Amino acid sequence: MAIASYFLVNGMKSGSSPDKAKPGWLSKLDGNRDGKLSAEELKAIDTDGDGKISRDEAKAYGIPEGDFKTIDKNGDGFITQEEMKTYGG
Repeated sequence: MAIASYFLVNGMKSGSSPDKAKPGWLSKLDGNRDGKLSAEELKAIDTDGDGKISRDEAKAYGIPEGDFKTIDKNGDGFITQEEMKTYGG
């Protein structure tokens, strides 16, 4: 019974390490499905071409405010390629 409950709560995972699910917006952005975001893939959000993602660009793409704040480590209101790398991109 305890084993069945564990799998119901945690889901059946294959492999030796847990599969950390990516947010939908991040999965959608990862065009080549390699689990990382390249500078090219980030251009889909960077509509003004300045090399970083503003709060407005993120909102327009569907990135939740909470995710934006988590990724924007230095709190300057922009997400850089370097900050995205630390988030898993």
